[in-house]
Amino acid sequence: MIDSHTVAFVSGANGGLGAQFVARLLARGAGKVYAASRAGDVELRDARIVPVPLDVTDEASVHGAARLAADTTLLVNNAGVNRHTGFLAPDAIDDARAEMDVNYFGTLRMARAFAPALISSHGAMINVLSILARTSLPAMGSLCASKAAALRLTESLRAELAPHRVRVYAAMPGAIDTDMSRDFDGPKLSPADTADAALDALTGSASEIYIGAMAQQLAEGLALDRAATQAQLL
Repeated sequence: MIDSHTVAFVSGANGGLGAQFVARLLARGAGKVYAASRAGDVELRDARIVPVPLDVTDEASVHGAARLAADTTLLVNNAGVNRHTGFLAPDAIDDARAEMDVNYFGTLRMARAFAPALISSHGAMINVLSILARTSLPAMGSLCASKAAALRLTESLRAELAPHRVRVYAAMPGAIDTDMSRDFDGPKLSPADTADAALDALTGSASEIYIGAMAQQLAEGLALDRAATQAQLL
């Protein structure tokens, strides 16, 4: 439940889904929201917002943010990057390295740095992944690999933190109407609705949240016949 005692930290908060996480947390009554981004900029103006400069690929930056926000009770690991690269593309190695550094190692750095605060408060962590953590699109194979790695990370963090009464969620939406999905021609989720669905999970029992019809249908298809469902995406 989100109320005036909730102190949230949102990475990648300068636009798109991250900005909507900030907005929806405020609308639900959060007492404080640390809005973190590389530039430390925020779109909204509210006395409860604390802008934080953060580079999730930099260990010192992450630990500095964790020291500043030591009262965090809800960590939303939203920062992510998609280079839209297949594995045989000319710059595939550099692109895959960048995606892994943000999407996997960035989430790992944040989880490790904020774990003491979450353990102290018996708080929660939401890792924003993608339904592509469960399957693969060849045109962005390295993104899928980084999200799959982040899903395995989320599962392990959930097990490690459960004895400390810290809840860990994997949010796996379909395509969202942000710059990251600008080249996708199909239906897209609204960032506000996506943020709301992820936050709603805090009062539910599911630890994996499939957001939107695309994600839910793919998850169902993968459970019934993984090979056939994957073949439809090739």
